[in-house]
Parts: sequence; C-alpha cells; structure tokens
Amino acid sequence: MAKNETFVTSIALSMDNGSSHIKGIYDDLNNTFIFPNVVSQPVGERFLLTDKGDPLDFLDVQVTSPAIESEQYRHVYVGNLAIGDEGVVHEIVGDKAAQKKAQRPETMVTLLTGAAYAVAKKHEENIKRGVKRIKATVHLAIGLPISEIAKFRTEFAAKITSGVHSVTFVTTPLFKGVTVELEFTLPIDIAIDDVSGVYDIEATSKSPLSHKGFGIADVGGVDMDIAFFRPGLELDQRHSTGTKIHLNDALENIRNEVNAQGEELIASTAELTQMLVNKEYEIYAEGKVVFDMTNLVNRHMRILAEKVLKSARNAWKHVRYANEFWFIGGGSIVLQPWIEKLNAELGLPIRFDSAEYSQFRNARGTFLLLDHALKHTGEVAVTARKETKAEGESDAH
Repeated sequence: MAKNETFVTSIALSMDNGSSHIKGIYDDLNNTFIFPNVVSQPVGERFLLTDKGDPLDFLDVQVTSPAIESEQYRHVYVGNLAIGDEGVVHEIVGDKAAQKKAQRPETMVTLLTGAAYAVAKKHEENIKRGVKRIKATVHLAIGLPISEIAKFRTEFAAKITSGVHSVTFVTTPLFKGVTVELEFTLPIDIAIDDVSGVYDIEATSKSPLSHKGFGIADVGGVDMDIAFFRPGLELDQRHSTGTKIHLNDALENIRNEVNAQGEELIASTAELTQMLVNKEYEIYAEGKVVFDMTNLVNRHMRILAEKVLKSARNAWKHVRYANEFWFIGGGSIVLQPWIEKLNAELGLPIRFDSAEYSQFRNARGTFLLLDHALKHTGEVAVTARKETKAEGESDAH
C-alpha cells in the first residue's frame, strides 16, 4: 500500500487503569504491556539521543479526543517518560486520588495512549514499511471500582464511545510520526474491577473457586474493592463493597521522607512501588548505600496493612458462607508481608494470589470475558494465534 494511505485494522484490547500502573492485554493473553500511571505536560522541546529503545519507555503523544476538553492534555508524556519530568506531573495521589477514576482526565489519556500503543505494536512491521496512519476499531474491555460502577458506568462508557480519538506519537522510537485513530466498541459494557479477576483465577487456578463461598479484595493504589461470591461464582451484591485505602498516599509519604535527605532519590510513587515489590529497600548513589528505607517502610506499611485487614474483616464477618478470603492486585503484592505478619496471630484462612499473576488479574479476566463475548456475538476475536494470513493482508484496504 502507498505510504500516505490509511491502514485499517481492528484489535481486541483489555485494559486495567490502576492507580499505580496501567496494564493491557491485546489479541492474546500473552500480548501484555504495563507502564506507570504518570502523566506530565512537558516543558520546552525534547531531543532524542537515539531513535532506538522500547516505545513504552518513551510515550510522547499528542491526543485529540471528544472526551478530553482540557488543552493541557493535548501534548503529554505518559508512563516512564513522565517520571521525573520538569513539567506539570500528575500521579494519582492527594487530590487526584480523591477524584473518581471515571472522571479523571488522566484515565482517558492513559487509556487512549495504551490503546494506540497496542495498535502500533501489533502493526510494528507495517510501520517499519512506511505506514504512518492507522485507523483502528478497538473492541475494548475495561472496568471501574465497585464504588463507582453503579453511578458512573454510563458516563464512562459514553466518553469512550464518544467518537473518533486520535493519538500521534511525537518522538517515540519506532512509532515516531505515526497517528492512530481509535474508535471503540464495548462488547461487555464496563466491567467491575475485582470481579473480573475472579474469572481469571477460576480459569487458571489448580484449585478452582467455583465450588466455594469466598471473599476477595482487589487492593489498588487508591481503592480496595471487596466482593463476595456464593458457591457457583454467584456475586453477592448486598455484601460486596468498595473503600478507599490510599496506598499511593502512604507511598508518597515514604517518598517525601526519603527525598527529605537532600536529593530526589525516588522520582515517583510508581518507582517506589516497583522497589517495594522487588524488596529493594537500600538506595544507592555512586555505588554506595545512601539510605536504608527498611524501618521507614515497615512503619508506614504496617499501619496500612492494619487498615486493609480491618476493612476486609469488617466486611467478611457478616458473610457466613465465605470460608476463605483472597487478596489480589498490585497493592496486595506490596502489602502481603505485613498482612501475613498480622494474620500470623489471627490464623484466618487468608489466601494471596501469586505475584506472577496478581497485578494482571483484572486485565486477564476482562480479556477472557471480551474474547467470549466476541465469539458469542459471531464476531471473530482478533487473536494472533488464530491469524493464518500474513499480517496486514486481510486488514488493510
């Protein structure tokens, strides 16, 4: 096809817009991506030292969308590129955490950036051959917290399906100058965070949950969703609830105390989250340990673990049929050591999801639901393992 022609395609995409990280899966459960939920408005002009590198580390985008009114989000850095930027940086902490996920402009910015990345990544070879404009129909699966689903589901869906959204990669390696036009469908409507994760656990666990009565908490950077299921995976709407735990704010307090040493040793809560997941408590500069966070982290995380466990127990004690309680989500990976230490005295039947899957549970669960819905409605789910033709042969017009 000619270089100035528009390449037309479609994609199946599941996204979990977590408060700390954005997780995505497209076309197949093995096609995953993740980047920090950080957005910044850049100052001045950025110069690339190289045109190589992982595009996920250099998400420099211009966004045009009927769902984003503010001009300040037209040109943004997203994810790793936004961390430590000198411009106006938005992380989901403080006032941002108090806002509803469905209403934050950052939610749409990261959703559109993630979708554009997935489309560009799928057609990376076409881009290398000169394609500069891609028009994509995106069959999307995405969720909201339990506390928002009833009131904001319709509003959020309307934003997503409001028309054609456009994302142009500015200096991003491999995708520089590529524009992706996105038009969304919502085959499974807006899903419920936490509930979606249960479907993936059921599909992948060696000890399925369907014959049990249980509770499950999805611990995020801001919210904790608590859902209860009767045997047969029947959601108990009366006892399921959501609460704010503000994990990100606790991480921000740790970061500020560390950085009070005189230098910005930790650039963002997203960076600190990864350090805690990897149990990297010592901070190095010039090859020497300049700060040990162990005592600081223990103090803050124990307080938060007590709060999380108290919220879970308060909900659980009213549900007679729930014989065990699960924790999933990125926040549970961070808090697990402290919750386990507290529970050592209580002896409650508490289970933790495997770290390998926990952060992606919601994205995986919504993808499974999406894939089933596309097949059920007669549409062909766009999965890499099923494509028998050369890439672009059947999608380009």
